[in-house]
Amino acid sequence: MMGVSIMAFARTMQAVWTSTCGVKHYTTFPSTWTYNQMADWIENMNYNECGTEVNVTINP
Repeated sequence: MMGVSIMAFARTMQAVWTSTCGVKHYTTFPSTWTYNQMADWIENMNYNECGTEVNVTINP
């Protein structure tokens, strides 16, 4: 399980997360995205980057 912090701005949301490879990311999402969409995107990105499947939990 991977925890992600979300910060909301006017029209975007920024997620700060560290991949299982140890790389810290600052990712900006449109404000129209749901937490599930963001979690799925981060899970896929982590898999592509590290080859590790994770379950992402969003901590708003």
